[in-house]
Amino acid sequence: MNIAVTGSSGFVGQVLCRELLANGHCLRLLVHSRQPSNPTNDRVRYVQGDLSDKRSLETLVPGVEVVIHLAAKLSAIDEHDPVLFHTNTAGTQYLLDAAKEAGVKQFIYLSSVNAYVARPTDESMDESRQLRTSGVPGYDLSKAIAQSMVLEANSPAMATIVLAPTAIIGPYDQQPSPLGQAIIKIYNGKIPALFPGGVDFVDVRDVVKAIVNTLSMGKAGKAYLLGGKWESLKYLTKKISLVKGKPISIPVLPAWLLLFLLPFIGMWAKITKHSPLYTKYAVDNLLYSNRQIDYSLAMADLQYHPRPLAETIQDTIAWFKTSGYLI
Repeated sequence: MNIAVTGSSGFVGQVLCRELLANGHCLRLLVHSRQPSNPTNDRVRYVQGDLSDKRSLETLVPGVEVVIHLAAKLSAIDEHDPVLFHTNTAGTQYLLDAAKEAGVKQFIYLSSVNAYVARPTDESMDESRQLRTSGVPGYDLSKAIAQSMVLEANSPAMATIVLAPTAIIGPYDQQPSPLGQAIIKIYNGKIPALFPGGVDFVDVRDVVKAIVNTLSMGKAGKAYLLGGKWESLKYLTKKISLVKGKPISIPVLPAWLLLFLLPFIGMWAKITKHSPLYTKYAVDNLLYSNRQIDYSLAMADLQYHPRPLAETIQDTIAWFKTSGYLI
């Protein structure tokens, strides 16, 4: 099968492309930089461009049966980011338009659990939960709008399907991702303090398997939540400590104190010209993330069965060690 992929250089994208090639598919990848001078696989073609470049998208999609749209700008800042918002929303619409015009049969979009309203956090969340319609025009709202665009574009000519994973961690994290960096910092005891929050974690390998299964099992016009297990940062640190074989001592601050310190953390970040360690967005996401993600629809339709979080943490740290990120 000929498949176009955006976001192939990202964490999920790299793992996904390796799996798709192993399954015999031919790939067309949208990349920011020029293609390698010596391509290692004759089943991979590179198209230089980005989501804001309509011409590159029109070059990407002709002749492919499926588009898998992973690319998105990420940010944990508290202010409106117009470039992020435009890329994630208008860029998705540009890609949808190009795919429809080219006669693409299936369009798979990787959304996020953050596209949904998290509260009430102690009540089960499934795909019927309301999407965000307001708030700072940042990452969360952009994913909600883009998800709506994708589902509205579903038609007999082009089936559109949405997958919305929770917080993705796991091995093969080449960059590493923000969560991968957090695991490395916790392992090395380089985070000054934790606070009583957490998220639902899911293994990148399970997300990728769900994407691959969607090619043949996904139902047109459907959204699927891909969850794993909600755990606190304290639990994550404890599990990392067990894998390390040594205690990791990081104090847990009460939430009120961290919220009080946020303005000072932001000021220090501006003075030092570094990204703030914590932002209100990041803190809210950890304090008020939903604790009961219902992914039973993905289990039924996509044969989705996430592995235990402890296994993911062990495999992730082992990979970071093998790759030289940890000693």
